[in-house]
Amino acid sequence: MLVFVVLGMATDGEPRFVYLAVVLLTVLGVEAVAGLAGAAWSAPVLAAVAAFAGLTVLGTGQVVAHGAMPGPTRLAGSTVPVAREIGAAAQGRPCLVATGYEPEFGWYSGCDAVTYAQYRKMRVPEGTRVSLVVFERGRLQPDATGLERLAAGRDSDVRTIRTDGPVGTATVVTLR
Repeated sequence: MLVFVVLGMATDGEPRFVYLAVVLLTVLGVEAVAGLAGAAWSAPVLAAVAAFAGLTVLGTGQVVAHGAMPGPTRLAGSTVPVAREIGAAAQGRPCLVATGYEPEFGWYSGCDAVTYAQYRKMRVPEGTRVSLVVFERGRLQPDATGLERLAAGRDSDVRTIRTDGPVGTATVVTLR
């Protein structure tokens, strides 16, 4: 149960993140019900509850495999090429990416990645290459005016990176 509580309070409790916890809780539930049934009823109750639990685990697996996983996998068609290009452009220098897709950008670019809300509140270390990434159909990102405010009048390079993914073409503003 702690897994559900922590995920719900700290992050995004998507089915793909809680599948293992569901399976383990189901196994524990079957064992608990069989124990409560008593010696005379334990075998038939255990068989019935185990069969129902098996169906539940298989059903949950189908939801995760066909509903919860394809979305993030398709999203990689947009985020991964952009993140890799930003990482390559950093050429080993410290770098920071502000985006609505910070886990993917942090992993694939090798840069630190933050949300726009985090970027607004932080002090960026001197010498860090900062890139602001927005997508055509992205989430949790500023509009053009907000992007200008984040650039705070600093010189910048703007480039467009076309992608085949569902959030479309990326605009990358790299601050100098």
